[in-house]
Amino acid sequence: MGIHSISFVLLGFVSTAASGIAEPHPLQSLHDDAEALRDVYRSAPAQRMLDEVEHLPVIDERTIHAATRPNRGYTQAQFDALSEDEREGLQPFEVDAMRYYSTFYGTPLVYARVLELIDRHAPRFEIEDARIMDLGYGQLGHLRLWAQMGANVVGVEVDPILTAMYDGCAAVGPIEDAGSVSLIEGAWPNDASCREEVGRGFDLIVSRNLLKRGYVKPTQRNPSFPVPVAWGMSDEEAVGHFFDALAPGGIVVIESLGPRPDPAKPWSDIANPWPRAAWEAVGFEVLAHDTDESPFARRQGMALGWDERMDLENGLYGVYSVYRKPVE
Repeated sequence: MGIHSISFVLLGFVSTAASGIAEPHPLQSLHDDAEALRDVYRSAPAQRMLDEVEHLPVIDERTIHAATRPNRGYTQAQFDALSEDEREGLQPFEVDAMRYYSTFYGTPLVYARVLELIDRHAPRFEIEDARIMDLGYGQLGHLRLWAQMGANVVGVEVDPILTAMYDGCAAVGPIEDAGSVSLIEGAWPNDASCREEVGRGFDLIVSRNLLKRGYVKPTQRNPSFPVPVAWGMSDEEAVGHFFDALAPGGIVVIESLGPRPDPAKPWSDIANPWPRAAWEAVGFEVLAHDTDESPFARRQGMALGWDERMDLENGLYGVYSVYRKPVE
């Protein structure tokens, strides 16, 4: 979901036990978001994803230790084994029930938009038993919801903080009578060993708020951030890795939101980093390329209350792309 600095602010709930009022559910904000989005997402797959919020397990809290720029993350046991010098700069970070599902990026329910776009452009896609890869997953919530819907989901990230957060997490792994979630830390497709671990044969590859031209093709690399996706590759080589990782008939969905484009702020360039011609050259069928997503993004933002902290009409923009690998 992109590379951002992380503010270690705890997400908590105010106890109301003293007043005699029952404490809210640990995942209450997700339940509220699901209801708020009922009238925004109208397709059956998206509605089903919202329904699955009711079945998310509540995970016990844990403490991890983390630092940013560059990111480092350790479980409590790993931290205990570090020397004093190695611990310098690390801060304790309490991971509560909501943080497991949202991490630092807000509600994971915005990923229901991916199911809406597939329903529009490739309506024959079935999530049951589908193999899905999310490149730059950023948070667990949507992966778990898709797995509850029957998908076998692989989340790929370069962030060791997320690795520490989800080490041994009860929401990761196989789900009885449903799908599964597995997480991989690595640079895909840059690293051949990561490509091998991730594998092939996916029915869907998703990437949200990562594959932006401003991130993938920066005019100057920030050494504090990980190497950009497909760094040093030609356009055709980069999108060729997506093609190779898909099963015949497989879909790629890319969606990115961002602020008003500003040449002085390269990260505001949310356009697809690879031109339409490159996707076509490797064999993809282009179902949508850099389609304007701004009106929908603002409607979604209004439902989630984003208008309370930003000017949606003038400060929120979006694009999406959808590609299909032909059936052989």
